[in-house]
Amino acid sequence: MSRPLLSLAGVTKRFGGVTAVDGVELLGMAGQVHGLIGPNGAGKSTLIGCITGVNRINAGEIWLGDERIDALPVHRRARLGIGRTFQKIRLPAQLTVYEAVASGLAASWFARGGRGWLHAFTSLRAPPIAQPVHAALEAAGIEDIAEVRVASVPYGRRHFVELARTLIAQPKVLFLDEPATGMTADERQRFSRQVRDVAARGRLVVLVEHDLTLVGELCDQVTVIEQGRRIFTGTPGEAQRDAAVIRAYLGTMSFVAPEVPPPAQSPPQPPAPIPGEAAT
Repeated sequence: MSRPLLSLAGVTKRFGGVTAVDGVELLGMAGQVHGLIGPNGAGKSTLIGCITGVNRINAGEIWLGDERIDALPVHRRARLGIGRTFQKIRLPAQLTVYEAVASGLAASWFARGGRGWLHAFTSLRAPPIAQPVHAALEAAGIEDIAEVRVASVPYGRRHFVELARTLIAQPKVLFLDEPATGMTADERQRFSRQVRDVAARGRLVVLVEHDLTLVGELCDQVTVIEQGRRIFTGTPGEAQRDAAVIRAYLGTMSFVAPEVPPPAQSPPQPPAPIPGEAAT
């Protein structure tokens, strides 16, 4: 069996006397979409912060492949291949989609240190920038809106722009924090296809989402968090049948979209009589 791309062992985070994350274990494999779900306030966002470096852990270990990263600062973890999007979209509204995605490339250059800052003097349309930008736009399925200003992009599609801007840094592990917010049903279907394709290229995608239908469609595995503790890891189908998961989070909710009954058929009506024709 191949080594997990992301490994968490006993990860704990305290804020004063409050334990927000309590001994969490998690294994994520390359090529996998792994759901991280649970009720509001369960500790999901705090756990992401622990992995990305925003929150320093009090105990445990975090490994990216063969490298332990829990003592590294945010930019070092980003350099090694940790990327994320946010619940609240953070895009410069005055820029075009192309320019907004290119800004993610600039950030990755600066994160790498060394002479990366020299790329700041490169034209946005020069091949060293244009090629990775177009590749990221294609991966996110938004090449058609490359020259549209972000302010004019519908809210749901801005999640695709954030996805492209994160992908341009070529992360190994990608965290998507509630990306379905504001999406139409069609956009959710398109987003699912793009995320599946991203994972198929050898990345681990960790999805934090309350849209359980999307989780059920996308995720190979789900980890359920309650009050900072991991209470379950398995497939969405297994989670659906787990008593602890049902009690803590699912209740009557399901990972499968409810079937919509077909509209009732009206009984056939007799043809209207032709004017002037005698009734029989």
